[in-house]
Amino acid sequence: MRAEEPCAPGAPSAPGAQRAQGPELRLSSQLLPELCTFVVRVLFYLGPVYLAGYLGLSITWLLLGALLWMWWRRNRRGKLGRLAAAFEFLDNEREFISRELRGQHLPAWIHFPDVERVEWANKIISQTWPYLSMIMESKFREKLEPKIREKSIHLRTFTFTKLYFGQKCPRVNGVKAHTNTCNRRRVTVDLQICYIGDCEISVELQKIQAGVNGIQLQGTLRVILEPLLVDKPFVGAVTVFFLQKPHLQINWTGLTNLLDAPGINDMSDSLLEDLIAAHLVLPNRVTVPVEKGLDLTNLRFPLPCVSAQY
Repeated sequence: MRAEEPCAPGAPSAPGAQRAQGPELRLSSQLLPELCTFVVRVLFYLGPVYLAGYLGLSITWLLLGALLWMWWRRNRRGKLGRLAAAFEFLDNEREFISRELRGQHLPAWIHFPDVERVEWANKIISQTWPYLSMIMESKFREKLEPKIREKSIHLRTFTFTKLYFGQKCPRVNGVKAHTNTCNRRRVTVDLQICYIGDCEISVELQKIQAGVNGIQLQGTLRVILEPLLVDKPFVGAVTVFFLQKPHLQINWTGLTNLLDAPGINDMSDSLLEDLIAAHLVLPNRVTVPVEKGLDLTNLRFPLPCVSAQY
């Protein structure tokens, strides 16, 4: 038999050889980035160990730092998981409710609650939310940002670098209207507010970045329209407040991401809830006048109404 002659240096190789080399090239191109990523991660994890040994620190500090870091990661993942579950429930509310109520025999009175659903209001809010977001963005930049800068000389460089209020709009889960025979010049409405937002708000102060990426707020907001007038604007003032301290959860970003650290996370959310309670939770209230020249003293500090019975 004749021996196979070697191919010339410039001659094209056989098709079978090309097919054999193709998968090897693709495999090597995939393994190289993974290998580089693995090396970088190993150096990142071993860096604190080398630094601790170089500085002569005890291994106890290294273990304590690792435990704190693992605790922070676990807390962070739990918060992101709760936020994702809230988004999923918001998108598939009807399916979740039907799954929970399947196979249960509910009494007749539960179909006639005093709290009414207002899906038509949620549809209106959803349709107008992009335009409301643009209005709030302009108010933040034109009104709020200059006021913050005027508070202190250290806040002169305060800037909103990003204002995105997201696609998830607030929802009204229920409405309860109260009738008051003692004062017929008043309309009182309780709104069950639920806001699970994907907003992104970033600020910058002296090259320090901070911000918020996701907010959850739930509570019952009472709205009082008082006094009712016989001429426009038909309402003298609007008073709003929460009946109880609302539930608040914030996902921080940037430098404020440190507030998600274990032990600090609950404290930061609690401080914000207390701040809201100091201004918007009963007996505190916010009264906005609609009619000019209206005395707001009785509205901000109302006297209890006692109806006499004969």
